[in-house]
Amino acid sequence: MIEARMTDLNYNEILMYLGHRGQEVTPEVEAQIRACMAEVRKYAAPRLVYSRLPVENGAVRGLPMEGEDIRALLEPCQEAVLLAVTLGSQIEQALMRREVTDMADAVIMDSCASVAVENVCDCFEEDMRELVAAEGLFLTSRFSPGYGDLPLDTQRRLCEALNTVRRIGLTVTENYIMVPRKSVTAVMGISAEPQKLRTRGCEACGMFLHCPYRKRGIVCHE
Repeated sequence: MIEARMTDLNYNEILMYLGHRGQEVTPEVEAQIRACMAEVRKYAAPRLVYSRLPVENGAVRGLPMEGEDIRALLEPCQEAVLLAVTLGSQIEQALMRREVTDMADAVIMDSCASVAVENVCDCFEEDMRELVAAEGLFLTSRFSPGYGDLPLDTQRRLCEALNTVRRIGLTVTENYIMVPRKSVTAVMGISAEPQKLRTRGCEACGMFLHCPYRKRGIVCHE
């Protein structure tokens, strides 16, 4: 059984969420970001739920999902992993309080929380990859509703399939917004053959802060 865990937050990734394009980050702003990172770690209470289900002809058995992108992801797979992750309600309340008292901090904390929930997903993906590797199998990259042509309303189907209301307190509104907001649902495939994985972006590069490409609003990778 894989448990929710969160490692150190990626500072570069937070800058990316804040729209950083290579401009100087003053010591004062960096200190503000670091303080917000600590606040998010204080209030985040990561929880997750997942399930492995069989795949037939590029579709999860009993869970129809629209779109060619998810079908292409699952086509070579025998199983799928459904995942739902949330940081919990305390971080939601902390963000709302900060929106009243300090909007600048609220914006930074929101970015930190977005990075935090992705961090929990990354940790799960790492742990699941090790688990299936022990079985001689391979995990695809994760794919979430709203990516490509996978409709956002898939959020609700995934949450219903995983019973997230009861198991981790995660609900979906009529407009397909998840509550708590800092939550993620995703699908991954399990295959007998290695699959091409999504490349990490600029935030993983050591040149992130001083990159001449980012200053021009472009990237050096595909």
